Amino acid sequence: MDSFEVLQNELIGKDLKFETPYGERVLTYADFTASARGLTFIEKYLLELEKTYANTHTEDDITGEVMTKILHKSTEIIKAHVKGGDNCFVIPSGTGATGAIECLAKIVGIYIPPAAKRTIDNIMKKYNKSNKSIDDIISSENYLKHVPVVFIGPYEHHSNILMWQEGIAELVEIGLKSDGSIDLDELKTKLSDGRYKDRFKIGSFSAASNVTGIITPVYEIAEILHQNNAYACFDFAACAPYVDINMNRSKTEFFDAIYLAPHKFIGGPGSSGILVINKRIYDDTIPPTVSGGGTVSYVSPYAYDFIENVQLREMAGTPGILQIFKAALVMELKDLIGLKHIEEKEKYYTKKVLRRLKSIRNIEILGPSDENNRLPIFSIKIKHKDKYIHPKFAAKLINDLFGIQTRAGCACAAPYGHRLLDISEDTSHLFRHFIKEEITSIKPGWVRFNIHYIMSEDEVDFILNAVKFIAENGYLFLNEYVLDVKSGNWSHKSHNKPFKIVENFGIEESLKYIGKALPSFSSNNLNEEYREYLDQAKKHAAQLKEKDINFKTFDVEEYPSWFYYVNSK
Repeated sequence: MDSFEVLQNELIGKDLKFETPYGERVLTYADFTASARGLTFIEKYLLELEKTYANTHTEDDITGEVMTKILHKSTEIIKAHVKGGDNCFVIPSGTGATGAIECLAKIVGIYIPPAAKRTIDNIMKKYNKSNKSIDDIISSENYLKHVPVVFIGPYEHHSNILMWQEGIAELVEIGLKSDGSIDLDELKTKLSDGRYKDRFKIGSFSAASNVTGIITPVYEIAEILHQNNAYACFDFAACAPYVDINMNRSKTEFFDAIYLAPHKFIGGPGSSGILVINKRIYDDTIPPTVSGGGTVSYVSPYAYDFIENVQLREMAGTPGILQIFKAALVMELKDLIGLKHIEEKEKYYTKKVLRRLKSIRNIEILGPSDENNRLPIFSIKIKHKDKYIHPKFAAKLINDLFGIQTRAGCACAAPYGHRLLDISEDTSHLFRHFIKEEITSIKPGWVRFNIHYIMSEDEVDFILNAVKFIAENGYLFLNEYVLDVKSGNWSHKSHNKPFKIVENFGIEESLKYIGKALPSFSSNNLNEEYREYLDQAKKHAAQLKEKDINFKTFDVEEYPSWFYYVNSK
C-alpha cells in the first residue's frame, strides 16, 4: 500500500462536522498518541466475519470451527509482527497496555489485588498476633532483601509505575541524562548494586515517551539487563504503530515481555490489549493467572487438570474474539503499509514540526529537541507575559476555533512531568493539598498533539498554523471563557449546547440505523475550510484586541499561581 490517501479517505469521522461557539467546524484529529481512529474497510470486514461468529472452544460446527481457527491465526499474525518464534506466547489481556502490564505482574508473582492483601493482613493479625501489614513486612529491612526488584525508566506511564509500586516489589527508578535521554550508566550501576544480588530482577521500560516522543534504546537496555540476570520488558504502547519490534533480535538483545495497545494503531479502536512473553519468564508448574473455562483439560467433583498450552491457559473464559481479530488486522496493515514508508513520513514531519514550533517565541517544547531520536509527539507550554496559558484552555480553544483535537494535562506521566516542569517536592505537596480539596484547576501540565503519517501536508500545516495562532493570540479569548475552578474545565460564556450524540445515546437511537449502509466519506479538499477558520479567528482576535482584559490569578498565600484567567465559577 503505497498511498496514504487511501487510508485518509477510509478514516472514520474524517468529514465529521460539529458545532462550536464560533460556528461549525470539521473535526481534525491530532490525538493518535492517546488512541487512533477506526477505518471503514476494517469495520466492514469485521461485519463479514461476524456472519460466522460464535464462541470458540469448539470445532464441532462451522461457526465454532471458523472462529477458533481465525483466533489461532490472529495470534500467529501478532506473534509474527513482533518476530516472536516458538519461544514466545501471545496473551490478549484487557483493552490496552495496562491490561498487559497487569497480566505480566501477576504472572511473575508481583501484583496481587489490594483486597487480597487485606485478607492476608487479617489472617496474619489473627494467627500471628501481628499488627504489621504485608506492605510493612516486605518494606522492612529484614525482608526487603528477599523482595523482587523492578527497574523502571524516567518517563514511564502511570501504568508502568503504579502496578509495580502496589505489588510485592522494590521499585528502582533510572534517571535522565542532561540531554533528556535515559542514563544507561546509572542503569548499569544500579543493576550491579550488591543490594540486589541474587534477587528476582525485572526491568520494565517505556520504549518511547508518550509525552515527548523520545525513543528508548530498547535493545541496548535489554542486553544490559540480561548481562545482570534481569528480565527485559518493554511498554511499546506509544510507539508500536510506528517502529519495528523484534522479540528475538539476538542472544542478548531479546525481550522477555512486551506490552502492546493495538487501539493506538490506525484502525485499532476496540481491539484488545496484548502481552507477548518469552516462555522463560512463564512458570507452567503453577495454575494459570486466571482459572476458568477453556483453561482445563479435565474437571470432576474430585479433581481438575489445567491444559499445558500456555496461550490457551492464559485466556480464561470467552476471549475477546473480535477484539483479537482487530488487533491482528491492524498489525498486518502496518506491515502492508511498510515500515520504511512510515518511518520516512514520521521523520519528515518530526523535523518540519520541531522547526516550526521553535520559530514561535512564546512556545516552550518539552523534552529533548533531537529531531532524529523521537516520534512526532509534541508537548508544549504557551507563555504569556510572566505566566502561562492554561493547557486545558488552550486545548479547548483550538477545538472551538479550529476543530482540532489535542489533549491537555500530564498524559498519565506525572513523575516525568515533575521533571519537565521543574516542580519541587514542596510545590508538589502544595498541588496535592489543593487537588485533595477538589481544586483541580491548579494542576500544571501541557498541550500534547501528534502528527500521524497518514496526514496530508495541508492538514499538518493547518494544525501548525492553528497552534501558532493560539500561542500568539489565545490570551485574547480569555474574556470569552469561564474557568470551573474545581474541575479545571473551561467553557464559552454564551455557548454551552449539549452534544446530541451524547444526549441521544441508547438503543432507541441505534434503531434509526436499521437498513442503513455504512457511511462513505468525502475526499473533498479541506484547504478552503482551513483558510476560512484561520481568517475568522484572526478577525475575531483583532476585535478582541480593542477590549480590556482584566487578568486574574489565584492569590492564595503560598499558592504557586502559574496561569491567567478572567472569569471563573
